[in-house]
Amino acid sequence: MLNFPKYHFLPVTLAFGFSCAFSSHAFAQQRGGSTNAEAQAIYAEQLKHTPDPVPGIPAPVLLWPEGAPGAIPDANGNFTDEDKPALYCFPAPADKNTGTAFLIIPGGAFTNRVADHEGVQIARFLNAHGIGGFVLRYRIQPNYRNNISVLDANRALRYLRAHAAEFKLSPDRVGTIGFSAGAELEGDAFYNGVVPADPASADSLDHFSTRPNFIALIYGGRTPRDPASAPPTFMFNTIEDAGHLNAEVNAWSALRAANVPTEVHFYNYGEHGTSMSPGDPLLGEWPELMINWLKTSGFLKEKN
Repeated sequence: MLNFPKYHFLPVTLAFGFSCAFSSHAFAQQRGGSTNAEAQAIYAEQLKHTPDPVPGIPAPVLLWPEGAPGAIPDANGNFTDEDKPALYCFPAPADKNTGTAFLIIPGGAFTNRVADHEGVQIARFLNAHGIGGFVLRYRIQPNYRNNISVLDANRALRYLRAHAAEFKLSPDRVGTIGFSAGAELEGDAFYNGVVPADPASADSLDHFSTRPNFIALIYGGRTPRDPASAPPTFMFNTIEDAGHLNAEVNAWSALRAANVPTEVHFYNYGEHGTSMSPGDPLLGEWPELMINWLKTSGFLKEKN
């Protein structure tokens, strides 16, 4: 697996306190977020000393450039990359761009992120098909719990729609793909945690809904509480990966009952975490099957 030490894809988490309250008063009591001038000054100073980028890996685009809500500094008041949710943007090449895009959510048991073969490699595969790939660096344990990860995922989808013109995306063809814990986060954010557009918000990103146009669950997922409102869904898993298979089967059953278009590919053998399995004559099929599903579902068109 590729190593990206300069961007700290693996967790650098030092403080263990956490508050689940989301009122403005709660944010004011924390050193993170946009209400504390001292913390923001530290944050801005750190950004001036960002190391040179890793070759071939774009610089991270911070989802909250002035400090993420609920960010927790270490004992010295410093923020690491683990407190700064971001996107690594791999837009489709101009000569192939179809206008379709995926928000890519790597797995890692919510304690790290498999940013290579469930992130960068996925983005590059999508680029080869004219699809933009945007890898999410979401906040993870032990400092951050699931509701904060959901906040990051929703913000990322809004960012893509708000910057659709910049990336030459069609706002109605922006989907998500998650792996393992990333697929669970997908379910929490995009089945069960969708936030509607708020045209009155002072934050321009809030003007966009967080409901994706399509979802791909790769060996993981959640059961939608309101399946009728769920987007069309693609699933891949193996029967050998029984625990994660059960999560997808439950989601599939709910979607089928609600007549939500769903394509499912379950293979007999394969351990958890197979990713694209290049060279495997069976497990390596699913990425192209997903591309075909996008085409037949109307989400992937000729280049713009």
